[in-house]
Amino acid sequence: MIKALIFDCFGVFYSDPVFAYMQDPSTPPVKAEALHALDEQAARGTLSKHSFVTRAAQLLDISQDESEQRFFHSAERNELLIKLIQELRKNYKVAMLSNIGGDMMDGFFTPEERLQFFDKVVLSGDVKLAKPDREIFELTCERLGVGLHEAVMIDDMQTTCDIVRTFGMQSICYKNFGQCKAELATILR
Repeated sequence: MIKALIFDCFGVFYSDPVFAYMQDPSTPPVKAEALHALDEQAARGTLSKHSFVTRAAQLLDISQDESEQRFFHSAERNELLIKLIQELRKNYKVAMLSNIGGDMMDGFFTPEERLQFFDKVVLSGDVKLAKPDREIFELTCERLGVGLHEAVMIDDMQTTCDIVRTFGMQSICYKNFGQCKAELATILR
């Protein structure tokens, strides 16, 4: 029986500004690779928000203000999904699990919003683990008080969804709100 729903942040609640830049055809591959490396360091908690903003600004030859705006304040929130999880919290535990440093999340969800929307928030930079490592899913489920087999992971990366299934979790690869809501309804029946 499903008792908990675990949602990724980027590509689900928000578009991923780093991924969008990396996928832009006008982005030189060397810059995309360097930005990806910065993003990986931030996800593992070895690079602070300030350092990420500074180094991304240098890499892209833009101001620090523009870097801050581009990567932490330009994405639109998926308000339909926010409303859905508020309904789902009446019957299920809801967590957010994201590969991001804790000091970077405030531009997306304030500490107050995290308490309002989620039962638990696990950020890779805070726990020094990252998706798709099994340990971060185990930690998230432990904090929710459920087993892996009692949780559904909603993530925009198909590889993450495939990997968590090997751990005994169910998963939904998020493509859009309608598709996710329909698949979730099927799983929760």
